[in-house]
Amino acid sequence: MSSYILVTADFPDVTSAGRNKIYECLNIEKWKKVTEHDRDISTVWYASFNDNVSEQEAIEITKSDFDNCSKNYCKPKLVIQWGPNKPTFHGLK
Repeated sequence: MSSYILVTADFPDVTSAGRNKIYECLNIEKWKKVTEHDRDISTVWYASFNDNVSEQEAIEITKSDFDNCSKNYCKPKLVIQWGPNKPTFHGLK
């Protein structure tokens, strides 16, 4: 059984170009951005972790990934939620 992390992230004072670089880096780190065609769902991301990764380890990995991907642009503001179930999306195409 996997676990999941859901993150809402704010990247203060980042240009569009910088934001795109952050997004590319997070994508490389296996983070999936929650999107709807032609629309940004704030900035919500999620990732899954193997069974052998504890809740605290998953949270630390999350903070590290977001901090490392943003380090040249800003200090991200994050809300992190860990759980055993994949996030459920409603009303998205």
